[in-house]
Amino acid sequence: MGVPDRKWAKRLLDNTSKGLLGMHVFMAFYYVTWSVLPMFCVNAVCALINVIGLLLMRRGMIRTQIFLLYLSEFVHIAASVILLGWSAGFLLPLVGLTCMIFLAEFLGRLLKLPYMRALPFGLVNLALYVLAFPRFFHQAGLLAYSQSSVFVIQLVWSGCVFALLTMGMHAVMYLTTISQHSLTSKAETDELTGLINRAGYDRLLEEIDPNDTILLLVDTDRFKGINDHFGHDTGDRVLQKIANSLLANFRQDDCVCRIGGDEFAVLMCNTGTLENEKLHDKVRYINRELAASAADELPTVSVSVGVARGADAADWKELFKQADAALYQVKKAGGRGCRIHGET
Repeated sequence: MGVPDRKWAKRLLDNTSKGLLGMHVFMAFYYVTWSVLPMFCVNAVCALINVIGLLLMRRGMIRTQIFLLYLSEFVHIAASVILLGWSAGFLLPLVGLTCMIFLAEFLGRLLKLPYMRALPFGLVNLALYVLAFPRFFHQAGLLAYSQSSVFVIQLVWSGCVFALLTMGMHAVMYLTTISQHSLTSKAETDELTGLINRAGYDRLLEEIDPNDTILLLVDTDRFKGINDHFGHDTGDRVLQKIANSLLANFRQDDCVCRIGGDEFAVLMCNTGTLENEKLHDKVRYINRELAASAADELPTVSVSVGVARGADAADWKELFKQADAALYQVKKAGGRGCRIHGET
């Protein structure tokens, strides 16, 4: 799945705030026309809250802006119920459900519970409202106001608010996903090579089915000698060269990782019945590529590769042992080659 577009999400959130601001301005004029000054004041305050939220968003204070957005709607709904009566808030379950979804997602991320979902919160909110609301539906508010007029205007208002809050919630979830993706990517990326690091590799093992996976353990031959003779800067460039060669010679669906100083791992997923000879050809090509003289003026380097198929192992631990044993056989034979577990 690709990373959501941050600019699009911010634009959606910005338009949501502007839409609510416009609605509060419209409602303010509506109520002042009908000389309902308390509700005019309520909508004027809500509009002011939305303006402040938009200004804060321009300064990058998105979380504060989101809080103000929901605060303005809570103030308006509460004031409508108190001043105009319960019929003014007859679509509160929908608005409340939207708020509950946002709250549940926020709490889930705050408590680091990725599987926490908003549905239980929404259903409880809806059940309480269904049980309590009919009893008070015709209860009048503090203001003497036409019930039919309230019904029509609040129908339009609540529907629009529900749509806009849903849009806002969608944007918030996008932005939160982007933020979490950015943090996760940074924590699971090797700074030197740009590959997935050991933490990312360990996480992948929890998500990938080993039965349809081929594991390749890649070890750099005589890397200590390169560091000792040419220096660590050159050694780092050699590792980058190996990383680039691995990335270029494996599929986008394959996961190339740096799991140690000069050790790499490749997880080939959904390979079907990939022939052993094709794996040997791939490793031979990589070694020829690494040995070729180039303008980078780096020392000649080669890799040893141990391979194991997930179909032949009970779990990841056994699969790793099989690949490591195959790698040991290659190193014992002098390196610069490939051995597949179980191959005669």
